Amino acid sequence: MAQQEWAEAYHWRSLYRENNSRTSTSTGNVSIALPSDFRALAGFPKITFDGTTTEFFPEIQPEEKQQYDNIDKYIMILGDQNAGFTMFINGETLASGASIHIPYYRSVASLVSPANIAMCPNPEYLVQRTLAYIWQAQSDPRFPTVKADADKILQRMLEYEQQYSTAYDNRIITTERKDFGSFRWGQD
Repeated sequence: MAQQEWAEAYHWRSLYRENNSRTSTSTGNVSIALPSDFRALAGFPKITFDGTTTEFFPEIQPEEKQQYDNIDKYIMILGDQNAGFTMFINGETLASGASIHIPYYRSVASLVSPANIAMCPNPEYLVQRTLAYIWQAQSDPRFPTVKADADKILQRMLEYEQQYSTAYDNRIITTERKDFGSFRWGQD
């Protein structure tokens, strides 16, 4: 339960995965089975239709599809954890061998077997949170203290997740920076 709580608290880098696949039929499949550990998209799926034409597709909610035409390009995620997820692609017929790149966050594996490894970057959180669950169930007065310790560890993990190394290059060149250079409102 502690690991599941950790996994659902944020889109952790340790849960990021990429899936690259190709269509195998010439029928123009528009439904792609997603990996069994799929939890949520981490970005726009990138589809290369014919070996040269590549586009990023936005995701819409299934209940919004009536607002779009048959030629509009979008994807929908259908299904659930039990039945599995499928990505439906609208607006383009896929040729055989079309490349599909899907960035996603995976769900955590169960820890029922000794062979399973916790995905949480700080296992002390799992220890403290599990202890808090046990003491809460037993109405132990130490429960609030241990729960607070687990929350502090979770906060530190969230803070660390937001910090990147000094080698990280975050220079994003936006249209505004290209067009206006060093212009600043109220200063120039």
